[in-house]
Amino acid sequence: MKKKINVALILIVLTVWGLVATKALKNYFFLDKKINHKESQISNLKINQIKKDTFFINPIDRDPFLNKESTIKTHSLPQKKLFKSSYIKKKSKPEIIKNVVVVNSNWPSITYHGYINSKDKKNELLLLININKKLHKLKLNEPSEGIIVKNVYKDSIEICFNKEKKIFRL
Repeated sequence: MKKKINVALILIVLTVWGLVATKALKNYFFLDKKINHKESQISNLKINQIKKDTFFINPIDRDPFLNKESTIKTHSLPQKKLFKSSYIKKKSKPEIIKNVVVVNSNWPSITYHGYINSKDKKNELLLLININKKLHKLKLNEPSEGIIVKNVYKDSIEICFNKEKKIFRL
């Protein structure tokens, strides 16, 4: 009894898969019938051209927002006019030029890489600074090649060189 049910189920599955395969492969192997059928339809097909619907929009006599009669001026557009440039002269305060002394101190190339906290001493910091492509470990207010570190911040340091101050960031 079980063998008959299994055989029947196998036959049903095979027929379903056969139908699926024929539907899928029908597009590839039976193209001639469809092409001939389409050619006969194309020859009987008539192309209807759509005519354009044109209309003219009349100007509106009444302004719908202000609820007033509007006056429409109908005159030809004037020829191109050159715009006259008008300058507004403002009274400006005379600029005060301060004497700025430019000191050519030739700062060395400096990059700031960070700091190291000391485990033993809480207030002692070692700063990692690259001066002219040489790595230096500096402390606060300790000179090295004419450079003195004045202040240390979370992301930057203040360096003094030849009485000039600059701030370098990480």
